[in-house]
Amino acid sequence: MRKRIIILLTGVGIALAGCMEEKVDNNFLPEEISFQVVEAPSARGDMTGKTEYPKSLPFGAYAYFLPAGSTWDADKVSAEVYINDAEISYDNTNANWHAATTYYWPKQGSLTFFAYSPKTIASHAGFSYDKEGITLNGWDINANPNVDFMVADIAKNKRGNEDNYAYNGVPTLFRHKLARVSVKAKLDDAYENKTINLTSVELTNIKTKGNYVNNNWTGQGAPENIQVYNDASGLLLNKDAAIEIGTQKRIVMPQALAQDAYFKIKYNLTTTIAGGGTDTQLIEKDILIKNVTPAWYTNNDITYTLIISLGTNYIEFDTSVTDWVGYGNMDLTIE
Repeated sequence: MRKRIIILLTGVGIALAGCMEEKVDNNFLPEEISFQVVEAPSARGDMTGKTEYPKSLPFGAYAYFLPAGSTWDADKVSAEVYINDAEISYDNTNANWHAATTYYWPKQGSLTFFAYSPKTIASHAGFSYDKEGITLNGWDINANPNVDFMVADIAKNKRGNEDNYAYNGVPTLFRHKLARVSVKAKLDDAYENKTINLTSVELTNIKTKGNYVNNNWTGQGAPENIQVYNDASGLLLNKDAAIEIGTQKRIVMPQALAQDAYFKIKYNLTTTIAGGGTDTQLIEKDILIKNVTPAWYTNNDITYTLIISLGTNYIEFDTSVTDWVGYGNMDLTIE
């Protein structure tokens, strides 16, 4: 028999239901724990704006058993491992999520669940897990580009499937533990006889390493530069649609932006001269990032839109935080 999993993925996180297979032990009743994959809510308890957890992405789960009369907060020191870092993957044939081993609810007592995503995180030398949760030491986003590290809220003292978010299963809400940044660019207006080609966007003095312990990032080390885009031929900008800079959104380390953390932007301004010929100027701008967003927080998806104006030769930022968690929009004009 197989168990099924409910996975709920939200802007705030992902909700999932987990469990597994029978043990040969008189203390356990062979009652299947079932799960269904659903699209997750945009916020806890709100089933609108759902996003489906990717079926191609296995995650890890582990659980501890306590006998009847015990609770996790009071008695976790005596809890015993029940599920030992199982890989949970999607079964296309049966349209459910399950581990290679199927687990059943204990006849008496309770289970407390932990989960993390993706499962490949477990191969990192700094990864470990215990009753306090997940630890990830020495994580480097440059060495692990665009790995969306997530950890679920602990699901304590569970005795069976429950109705959560209007679904039945073990509630496991994943939260993104990193941040995500993307950059777009456009013109504020159409300019006669002038074109702008964006050639380079770089983020300077950004922390790229850290240790994840007790739900916090520490030991982030020396800052580095992140090259978002660099191409001498450039991207031709227009006023009608913002162009994505770079090939994809970038996972970044949560951090307070430093006083020397800048956007370094370069573009070619080409003017067609009356009577024929052109004149091209290389324009370079350094923009303090913290003037736009003072920090990158866990679970934030931040989009910076560079709006270039030739009227006063400034760059305006139209900045938003969306998708995972939002906190509003901000504009900033750089003279």
